[in-house]
Amino acid sequence: MIRFSSVTKRFPDGTVAVDDLDLEISSDELTVLVGPSGCGKTTTLRMINRLDEASSGIIDIDGADIRLADRTQLRRGIGYVMQHSGLFPHRTIAANIATVPSLLGWDKPRIAARVNELVDLVGLDAQLATRYPHQLSGGQQQRVGVARALAADPPIMLMDEPFAAVDPIVRKRLQDEFLALQARLKKTIVFVTHDIDEAIRLGDRIAIFEYGGRLAQYASPRELLAAPANDFVADFLGSERELKRLALISSAEAEVADVMTIRTDDSPAKARERAEQACLSWIAVVDPDGEIVGWLWTRDIDTQQERVDQLELQSFDRPVAHDESLRAALGAIVESPVGAVLRVGASGQADGLLTQASLNRALS
Repeated sequence: MIRFSSVTKRFPDGTVAVDDLDLEISSDELTVLVGPSGCGKTTTLRMINRLDEASSGIIDIDGADIRLADRTQLRRGIGYVMQHSGLFPHRTIAANIATVPSLLGWDKPRIAARVNELVDLVGLDAQLATRYPHQLSGGQQQRVGVARALAADPPIMLMDEPFAAVDPIVRKRLQDEFLALQARLKKTIVFVTHDIDEAIRLGDRIAIFEYGGRLAQYASPRELLAAPANDFVADFLGSERELKRLALISSAEAEVADVMTIRTDDSPAKARERAEQACLSWIAVVDPDGEIVGWLWTRDIDTQQERVDQLELQSFDRPVAHDESLRAALGAIVESPVGAVLRVGASGQADGLLTQASLNRALS
């Protein structure tokens, strides 16, 4: 959808904000530009709608050189969301959302219908449409900013740190809602942030810029975390890189652990003998069909009983679903007294146990 070919932006004082950038942004994906302050990510974003003009090189959208397009028409066809929402303070929420459709000459019934649709789409109460920006919270204002950017249904949206000005709790909620919205709308989105965790959470692909406006690496979040291109990228990703990777891998992708088991109809004496021979402090218990039903501390097995199912079994209290991340699984493993958690599918059927070794294999 968007291609940068040898693009450089040099300001009149000689400062190079973006240096010889080659970058292809795919349709229907959310591409995040991230990096330290002054690395050129916002300038790169602003060159797409010609708020900043490239000094050299070519930027094309869907194969057309943007230098040949009328700037006003170009901008009306691209949604733009900024850090502090940028709403017009003297206009109602409905009028703010209607800005671009009005400029495009839509009739009033069509505009009103679109405003109502978008108010609902971004999760706002319909009564807020008649209020003014100062009467809304920061999170509500950001929702209005997103709605205004979507008003004319543009194929491309540019978002310049749109959630940076709200508190962490609201920010997390806005991110969740935005991901759900993107899953429905499938826009081509270019999103600027300085927060690598936000980039990893939101992006289909991430472009990491380093000082001097140079592109250090461009890849999917999983590829970045697994194989940083250089020391700068590794440092920028942070020391908890492997934990971030775990958050991107579902538990369904991990292999279940090969653990010692005993059947409910076996004798406790056999259970204790097997566990002690393997130097294990615990043993998993399965029913005759092989389904895991609990576990036993080796030291607590009463060998005077005839069958294991006569003993008081310990349960795996925090099962992990297939669609949960391995980071969630790690939290459950840490909480488990035996360092293992039950993995369950959509039907609630357990299919095995996850351990630290399962996570290590998934990362490798």
